[in-house]
Amino acid sequence: MSTQPPLVSATGIWYAYFPAQTQAGDNQSHVLNLSSPESFGNVSLFAEALSGVSLTHRAVVNVDCHASCEHEVAIERTLGVQIDKDPMGYIEAGAILERGQSIFVAGSGNAAYQGILDEGQIIRTFVQAPGDQIAVKDGYISVMAQPV
Repeated sequence: MSTQPPLVSATGIWYAYFPAQTQAGDNQSHVLNLSSPESFGNVSLFAEALSGVSLTHRAVVNVDCHASCEHEVAIERTLGVQIDKDPMGYIEAGAILERGQSIFVAGSGNAAYQGILDEGQIIRTFVQAPGDQIAVKDGYISVMAQPV
């Protein structure tokens, strides 16, 4: 007997906010913490995941991220979408994909990703900077999913 929720062919949307947080500027990607996640429409498409959202069915997704950061030092700070294609650890290399990367301009960053993701894959947001910290003031991530 399957415990998976039944597939409904309606679109669902999930979103969460970025609380104020500081991430290291060590040229590594750091996943942003989330607060107040919610979903609407076909909520059966989404499941909780650490600092992100997991898909319960194969779906076409549209991901949109926006964040504001303190911008005192003129270095390239990056905002992007992280896709974890192997949350169970079965694939050793290339399971974490960074997509939709953009540079913060005057303290504002926007990133987007569109694609088809499989059941169990996780969507997160990351930031990256060389040699300085990234002080995120606020922002959000939204995921619109249509099962296929």
